Amino acid sequence: MVKKLLYITIAATLSIASCKKNSVTPVTAIKSTNEITAPKGFSWENSRSINLNISISQTKFPGKLYVVAIYTSDPSTGGTLISKGSLNAVTKFKSNLYLSNQVKELYIVCISPDLKVIHKTVVIGITDQDIVFGT
Repeated sequence: MVKKLLYITIAATLSIASCKKNSVTPVTAIKSTNEITAPKGFSWENSRSINLNISISQTKFPGKLYVVAIYTSDPSTGGTLISKGSLNAVTKFKSNLYLSNQVKELYIVCISPDLKVIHKTVVIGITDQDIVFGT
C-alpha cells in the first residue's frame, strides 16, 4: 500500500512538473471601436427584411377567403409560425418579414374554404418573393 502511494506521488509530481507554462501574449489595448477591423467580405448583418406577396390562382370559391400561414420550417417538425393572414382570388396576402440570416427557406400553408390544405416550401434569399398557389 505504501509502495502504491509512493508511485502515485512520484507520477503526480512528474506529470505536474512536465507541464510547460505557455508564454503569455500581451493584450493590446483598443482605445476606440474605430480601431476594430473585420476580415474582407465579413458582414455584420445577421438578419434581413423580405417582402412576401402570396396570391391564389384558383377561382373555385369566388369571394371566399383562404387562410395562409408562414412557418420557418414544416410545423409538424417544430417549425415556428411567423405570419398568418388571409387572401382570396382578388386580394393578395402581403407580409414584410424580418428574418434571421439562418432562415434559408419558408414553409407556407394555404387552407382553402373547403379545408383543403396546400403547402409549399420556398427557398428565400435577399430578394422579395411572389408566390402563387394554384389549383
